Amino acid sequence: MSEGRGAQLAVAGLCAAGFTIALVALVSSQLALMSVLDTTRAERAADQIAASRFTADVIEQTVERAVEPVAGAEIASQLAVATSNDPRVLSVVSTALMSAHDQVVDPEATTADLIDGNAAVDQAIVQSVIDTAAAAGIDLQTVGADTANASLGGIRLADAASQAGVQSVVPSDVPNLGLRRVAETTRIIALLAMVMLGFIAVFAHPRPGRSLRRLGWSVAIVCGAWLGGLLIVGWVIGLTSSTLFGEMIDTVWSDAVPSMLLLVGAGLIIGVGLWVAGTAFDGFDSQRHGVAPTQYR
Repeated sequence: MSEGRGAQLAVAGLCAAGFTIALVALVSSQLALMSVLDTTRAERAADQIAASRFTADVIEQTVERAVEPVAGAEIASQLAVATSNDPRVLSVVSTALMSAHDQVVDPEATTADLIDGNAAVDQAIVQSVIDTAAAAGIDLQTVGADTANASLGGIRLADAASQAGVQSVVPSDVPNLGLRRVAETTRIIALLAMVMLGFIAVFAHPRPGRSLRRLGWSVAIVCGAWLGGLLIVGWVIGLTSSTLFGEMIDTVWSDAVPSMLLLVGAGLIIGVGLWVAGTAFDGFDSQRHGVAPTQYR
């Protein structure tokens, strides 16, 4: 094998490796943008979680724990049920979830637009309990209800929730990461790199069909790996959904699974198609030049 062909093979091999890395980055960023970073899906999931039985149970347990020492078990149960169905409270829950989502994924989110989700929900619950109790002729403010500090009878709702073993609405420390911009930038760079490296990998190789077959194999492997990876990522997200925010992320992911499976499934088919096309082209090229099919690997 000549030195020139050896250099061609080296260049083609390096470009094929770069193509695979860019493909991994492209598919990963695209799947993220289709799922947990998608605002429309997040808004839909936030409303769904706010209206879910899971959220109602969290609110009921918190209210019962805080009100029972003040007004007794029967009144606490009545107020808990009423509060868990209060549209004002559920609206604040949804807003708190979206605020946390924006803080993580939206680079344009400013501190002024963000809220302390747990505090906002606590205050909404306290106000709802006070209003519901007042409508029933019970004045909880006389026994220490404090809307500003989100407490009932001297018991802070945050403490009551912790003592009841229920989850907070959002994690106590949500980082401001701007992940959407990172994913969008990664997608653009990876796509451009794929096109450039794939072109060089094919046409720098002394046997273009063989290089095309290698690229097709890479596409099939990466997309096939993501088919299994979707199950693993979903399982990990399910394990970490210890807050209402975690439940929302889990709901967003589940909602996006069909479209993500379609994407990686199409990628797998395209990869197999490229492999078949490369094999056919390599065989045709070998016959045309009278070169043994195994030469110039």
